Amino acid sequence: MEYQTLYRRWRPGTFEDVVGQQHVVTTLYHAIEKGRVAHAYLFTGPRGTGKTSIAKIFAKALNCLEPQGAEACDHCANCSRISEGTFLDVIEIDAASNRGIDEIRDLREKVRFAPAEGKYKIYIIDEVHMLTTEAFNALLKTLEEPPQFVVFILATTEIHKIPVTILSRCQRFDFKRFTVAEIKGRLSRILTAEGVTEWSDRGLELIAEHAEGGMRDALGLLEQVLAHGQGRLAEETVRAILGLTSEEAVAALAAAISSHNTGGALAVLSRVNQEGKDIYQFGRSLVGHFRDLLLAEVSGAGDGSGSAADLLRAIEVLADATYEVKRSQQSSLPLELALIKLTAPGLDYAGLEQRLARLERLLDGQAVPLAAAPQPPALAPAISGPKEASVSSQPELHRPQSPVPAPESTPPQTAPPATAGSGAKFDWNEFLEAVKKKKRTLAALIQEGKPLQWDEEQLIVGLPPNLKFHLENLSLAQNRELLESILHEVTGKQVRISCVPATEGTPEAKAGRSAPAAPAAPSVPEPLAKAMAIFGGEVKPITSPKEEKE
Repeated sequence: MEYQTLYRRWRPGTFEDVVGQQHVVTTLYHAIEKGRVAHAYLFTGPRGTGKTSIAKIFAKALNCLEPQGAEACDHCANCSRISEGTFLDVIEIDAASNRGIDEIRDLREKVRFAPAEGKYKIYIIDEVHMLTTEAFNALLKTLEEPPQFVVFILATTEIHKIPVTILSRCQRFDFKRFTVAEIKGRLSRILTAEGVTEWSDRGLELIAEHAEGGMRDALGLLEQVLAHGQGRLAEETVRAILGLTSEEAVAALAAAISSHNTGGALAVLSRVNQEGKDIYQFGRSLVGHFRDLLLAEVSGAGDGSGSAADLLRAIEVLADATYEVKRSQQSSLPLELALIKLTAPGLDYAGLEQRLARLERLLDGQAVPLAAAPQPPALAPAISGPKEASVSSQPELHRPQSPVPAPESTPPQTAPPATAGSGAKFDWNEFLEAVKKKKRTLAALIQEGKPLQWDEEQLIVGLPPNLKFHLENLSLAQNRELLESILHEVTGKQVRISCVPATEGTPEAKAGRSAPAAPAAPSVPEPLAKAMAIFGGEVKPITSPKEEKE
């Protein structure tokens, strides 16, 4: 008899032999036991999780000559031929190579014929997601109302590619990945049955971890290791075949990262690279090491070797670098850059994260405490000389509409001439303070303007025409509604607000923002205004040392 690989020789033959997937096994067992077998099943899950194996076990149980309840005997003629793939009434179809409408039409013709040997005719369609749209449509009617002796079992690894019309006609079973413990236990039983007496427990664990939940992959690796070690399973053999580095190298590099030893970290990586180890697998080992440290730290079982924030950042940086290893022409370069990033001094990422968090809260309109500082007066002293201008010392933005006190100027906080019938009082500064309490970023925008017209129905605010950013944002519906609600709270009136560009020709624009004898203060450049609106700040006068002495 020709040699069979381990995963074929140790494929489970009965429901009892199945490892894991108990939710699938139990449901199918009871369906047979109660005589409630459906006409179509859909098995979905990652590779190597037992979809085809359980489909064949189900076919055995339905056609077994000597069933033991709902379990197949696995030794009668029908069971043996199903295991060998020679049973006429169990038809396996590879949808990847039989994906067209012609193959489905042929299936529709043959499905009407009664079983030749067993009680049921079983169609196992593997990788069913590979069928074309036309083939799926041709299968619909047959799948919905097949002959009573026909059972369809569809298997796929990509459930999202299956049409909804197919899903609604099948009972769906989701297969999960095997745990490391399940794979390790299965491999131990197989080693005992194969007569292997010496094996490394850590070596088995490495195989189970590398299989990523697939039993077929684990058995393939086990067979390769046994062939290399001449029937023995040693941890060194497993590491050599998988291209894994020693745990000492991983621990040494982790220690170098924790101590910010850039040279030491790069030296360890260079040594691993020179030994010909797989850099990708080394990156995975590093990520796994820091993951274990992080889980221990957050659960209170850590040794205090690193804070949760530092460990989390190390995992993020190393995981990104490991992903880039396979895409890089120089496999070690992404990890080298990651190690420099993690160990280089002077990179205050914690402070940067705090500033970003503050920025996000500001953008959301939440109140954020500023740095402790004495509250300055409402107006800063005017700059001496011909360029005299009034500049606010408030940290969020200057208030160009508040003029320097002068007998000739009209205070902007008093309402401009109102339309006929206007008798309501309106305090512009009070309104600005109310806006600031609700949304500081919005206050930073509107305080660049001044009221042009006020009555009990409408407030028109004029802004310099060059402040397009301010005008666009103040015209947004959500901002305008918020301003109107604040104005209603201040005045008790339901008043509409309009923000318009104030041209130089209007009397309101000519009134200026400072005393008539002095030229108007230059407006803040738009990029600076945006930055001040986001981060908060103040504009201060610049004086030369000579002026300070005078």
